[in-house]
Amino acid sequence: MKEKKKALHLPIGLFLFFITYTICLKMIDVQQIGPRHSEVGFATINQFFSSMIGTHSFWYQLTEILGIFPLLLMGYFALRGFLQLCIRKKISLIDQEILGLGFLYAAIAGFYIFFEKVVINYRPILVEGQLEASYPSSHTFLAVSVLLSAFFLLSKEEGMLKKYLSYLCIIGMVALVIGRIVSGVHWITDIFGGIVLGLSLAQFYLVLFVRKLSIKKER
Repeated sequence: MKEKKKALHLPIGLFLFFITYTICLKMIDVQQIGPRHSEVGFATINQFFSSMIGTHSFWYQLTEILGIFPLLLMGYFALRGFLQLCIRKKISLIDQEILGLGFLYAAIAGFYIFFEKVVINYRPILVEGQLEASYPSSHTFLAVSVLLSAFFLLSKEEGMLKKYLSYLCIIGMVALVIGRIVSGVHWITDIFGGIVLGLSLAQFYLVLFVRKLSIKKER
């Protein structure tokens, strides 16, 4: 129990940092540098990176395609959980790692809906002529939380195919984050916020579910 509480320090710290960082975005160096004079926090840093990177439609389209990968993984694990429920008849008998992913995916959906309603800032570009919520980068926090949690789970399961898939998760995560930065469709602070939120959610999953089962099996 003490080890578990100690391990929770990292995800809790990351999440508290994300909250503090988000509040700061609404208070520090806020300027109307976005499309249609929309306000953006940390404006000097964001404007510098935006001017340096520019926008690249190729990377934008590529990350839109790569963004399907985390969704496919979510569907795969959801199907595994559903099949286990059909066979074992009780939710309590579903593998804890799989059940934990259900809570993780619910949290991801909750944060996505929340930040669609509570807009911190808008993208540096118009999407089909309209302002679109930009913080945190949904592709980034989806990639980090889903692909990193999948890596934690797949890397400890038996079978070479799952091992290779776990490595693909890391490659896909890095590619999505870098691609989203280079595409220029988000402020750099949106990408950073997505990374921190994704890391905190993935770490919560690791501590509460994956490590818990590893301790049980060792005993």
